Amino acid sequence: MTILLPSLRRLRGALHVVTAMGLAFGLLSARNLRAAELDGAEPSAASEDSTLLLADELVTDETGNIVTATGAVEIQRGNLLMLADKIVYDRRGDVATATGHVAILESNGSVFFFESIQVTGDLKEGLAQEVRVLLSDKSRLASRAFRRIPGGVNELYSAVYTACDSCADENPLWQLKAGRVQYDADAEMVYYRNAWLEFGGIPVFYTPYLAHPDPTAGPKSGLLLPTIGAGRNLGLSYQQPYYIHLSDTRDATITPFLTTSAGKGAIGEYRQNFKKGQMRLFGSLMAGDPGSDEDVRGHIKSWARWDINQHWRSGTDINLATDRTYLRRYGFDAPTWLTTNVFAERFSQSTYFSANTYYFQRQRIPLTNNSVPLVTPLLTYNYTSTPDSWGGYWTVDGNGLVLVRERGTDTSRLSSRVGWNLPYTSPLGDVYTFRAGVRGDGYYVRDQFRPTTNDSFTGTTGRMIPEASLEWRMPFISNEYGFQQMFEPIVLAAVSPIGVNPEKIPNEDSLDLEFDDTNLFSMQRFAGLDRVETGARVNYGLKWSGFRQNGGSMSVLLGQVYRFHDDAIFSQLSGLRGHFSDIVGRVDFTPNPYVDMQYRFRLDKNSLVSRRSEVSLATGTDPFRIGGTYVFVTSDGTLPGIPNNTEELYLSASSKLNRNWSLVVGHRHNLSAGGGPIRTDVGITYEDECFILGFDIANDRTQDRDFKRGVAVMFRINLKTIGDLRFNTEVNSPR
Repeated sequence: MTILLPSLRRLRGALHVVTAMGLAFGLLSARNLRAAELDGAEPSAASEDSTLLLADELVTDETGNIVTATGAVEIQRGNLLMLADKIVYDRRGDVATATGHVAILESNGSVFFFESIQVTGDLKEGLAQEVRVLLSDKSRLASRAFRRIPGGVNELYSAVYTACDSCADENPLWQLKAGRVQYDADAEMVYYRNAWLEFGGIPVFYTPYLAHPDPTAGPKSGLLLPTIGAGRNLGLSYQQPYYIHLSDTRDATITPFLTTSAGKGAIGEYRQNFKKGQMRLFGSLMAGDPGSDEDVRGHIKSWARWDINQHWRSGTDINLATDRTYLRRYGFDAPTWLTTNVFAERFSQSTYFSANTYYFQRQRIPLTNNSVPLVTPLLTYNYTSTPDSWGGYWTVDGNGLVLVRERGTDTSRLSSRVGWNLPYTSPLGDVYTFRAGVRGDGYYVRDQFRPTTNDSFTGTTGRMIPEASLEWRMPFISNEYGFQQMFEPIVLAAVSPIGVNPEKIPNEDSLDLEFDDTNLFSMQRFAGLDRVETGARVNYGLKWSGFRQNGGSMSVLLGQVYRFHDDAIFSQLSGLRGHFSDIVGRVDFTPNPYVDMQYRFRLDKNSLVSRRSEVSLATGTDPFRIGGTYVFVTSDGTLPGIPNNTEELYLSASSKLNRNWSLVVGHRHNLSAGGGPIRTDVGITYEDECFILGFDIANDRTQDRDFKRGVAVMFRINLKTIGDLRFNTEVNSPR
């Protein structure tokens, strides 16, 4: 059966009440009909207990029991509206027969089309031979027979449903054929009995029962379509989600997770919105995995936010797993570190305060047992004053930290800094910024190892660090021949005392030092407070930017640091050791909206050999777009589990092949010695107004304990307005 719908041109007139010559008004109740006087008055709106009739001509027979309305007839009762060319109403039987381009408009936006239909006077019951239905999301229903029963339920027999556009000479891409369909407008549900799913007119799937919400419905409880998979990690697997609608602000999803090689369990998710906050809980539990020593494995990934008032906010992010390979083995998102954080924040116009607690779990290369710290708490306070008459302003920063381990160094720290900042622009246009401050740090540490004395220190220690800096910028601007340029030399001189990084102070938050263009003109390049950049130094560089009036831009930044003493706090590979630092820079090039390129680099100060290179390029439009990123980093080797050199290439391409088909390709490759392909992804998708077909294949070359490398395939079908069906297959290679 092909579903074709008539034009909705007639429905537009149903939204307006007009008075014209020969127009008669009538009030039709369930048992009574009388003609309204033609006094030019507007008719009253129809209520649930009365029916409003509008027609070009209204005729009553001699007995007064048969009323015939013809010519653009409209009947409205409550939120229901019926249009027809002719309606004959039998008062004794309370039955109206409508013929000729009949349409019934429901309050939810659905429209029923008939050639003829018999209805009761209150429009609550009706019979018809043929019906075509246009739902509010443009999906369609059609059937050979129709019955309307009290309670807002419409029954269709030998019915067809589809969300696809239909043509008279061909079947839609997919359609559901059912012996009986119940469309319950009040419950906002569509129910099918003995249904076949057809693709291109070919039956492919049978179910004795199927239900889905109508397009106007909100969330409804019920089964979602399953995920089916196969592979070396899990064997055969099956996930069957069940959605639970608890209220307008709460819902949940429970998903039994069955495998043949990795046990059985379930996935759960709970979501709730509050008046001033949100909460999402997601987790899983699996038992009976023969490849693991754990009887029960699982994880939790949850977050919550609570806006206490206009100044205070609190929240939590919980990310925990029972072991280091669980997430990858069962197909969940698996970052290198799982971070659990509980926090509270206060904002005001000039201050910021936060209190945080952190717990970490490493998911890749293991660290020393029980050496991962627990941070409880980390306190931060910042204050910025209003500018004085000279434009200067004060800053106050405070920090408190308690960090403990089961094995290793424990640290307690209190730190505060007071600073004064004065920006100034001279009559020549050059910009000066003077900064001065003093910082004090106090520590209590336990079992801090000191390499020079080969012992451990337990006790209190501290330091006082005065510091000052002066930054100068001189922008030169030209605008000629439709091209605007800005050339800006930048110099920042800073000074602070030498020898304020004693071995008694542990390094907990300043291990990850990366010297690049983003911190070239910073007073302190360490990410945290445990290590301090000391001595007298000068940061200097040049910045050039060019802009075309008709679009396109380019900018270049190049700079270096000179130190008056060699600070041993920096490693040889950091790029900051010695009097002269390595040279860092960045090039951004966007000649037009279709090309975007960036090059970031760090060059050896003596040989100009690359110590860090990062090149990214993206070009094209929706029909075809390609991108690539190349990264080369020489590490200082201070972070455990991080190799000395990293060299990787990532390539991607996407293409909108035509209106319906699209392609995405990605490849990540390790270019280091002994490296090779890391992961390759290919995805192709078909999408139209009613259907999504996706095919994705990924070859993951990584191996992580009980996570096995190999090829994974996913096939996804999404029937719009109904749901999606996923099939996963993994073909795993031994190497």
